[in-house]
Amino acid sequence: MEIETLIEIGTEVRDVICSYIKENVDYGEMIVQRAKDITRKMDMAAEHALDDALLARDLSARIISEELGDRVVGTQPGFMLVFDPIDGSTNATCGIPFFCTSLAYTEKTDVATFDDISMAVICDIQGNTYCAEQGKGAFFNGKPIKNERRGTRLKPVVSVYSYGVPDVPPGLVELGKSLIIRALGSIALDMCYAADGTLDGVIDTRGLVSGYDIMASALILKEAGGRLTDLGGKPVANDVRVTGLSIIGTKNSELRDRIVRTLAI
Repeated sequence: MEIETLIEIGTEVRDVICSYIKENVDYGEMIVQRAKDITRKMDMAAEHALDDALLARDLSARIISEELGDRVVGTQPGFMLVFDPIDGSTNATCGIPFFCTSLAYTEKTDVATFDDISMAVICDIQGNTYCAEQGKGAFFNGKPIKNERRGTRLKPVVSVYSYGVPDVPPGLVELGKSLIIRALGSIALDMCYAADGTLDGVIDTRGLVSGYDIMASALILKEAGGRLTDLGGKPVANDVRVTGLSIIGTKNSELRDRIVRTLAI
């Protein structure tokens, strides 16, 4: 598959999500509730949209997704897609226009890790597209992402996810003294923002991140010159089916080292 085809598929799924939300007042209605997440009607519409997009192109793939788990579309998988239908579904339900669909591609169809992802596409609900190819760089709306920060800021601006769990690392309070903290509600988009310089970094200390949440954005961040690590600063290289991650993503090595040191307090 070429990156152009993956972008087309991601765009088609995003367009189905947009249409479904406009045409169905109950788009956010819950279908299944699990321990750590919820499946809504709009999520399933996106899952079916991916299947339709693949079958229309006579493509067969193994799919690892948030809602339907591990499945095969077609008869003989030629590649694997790690898919998050809607990252930021709470935002979508609340009418906050900050969510996306996320697709990560690898030629491997059996066992694969973060390092095996060779292409990635993230399409946000506002019509923007981030993409990356391994070794070829990262792009925003077809233009290369440059190594620069947007705007002028007195302190690093970092998206931090620490809510909804019993324990918050004490070091986060200390970090808050020297950072401008945001939590925008879509970790995949937050990582893209870290890649293009809108944010300086992303931290999630909850131990709730799964591979499908960040697999595509991890490649985009990497190809833009950044790194994804665990809270101890070690590279994330888990299997694509991993769950329970806590992460740091940033392009600035000094900022990353400071975050790691402070969280260890």
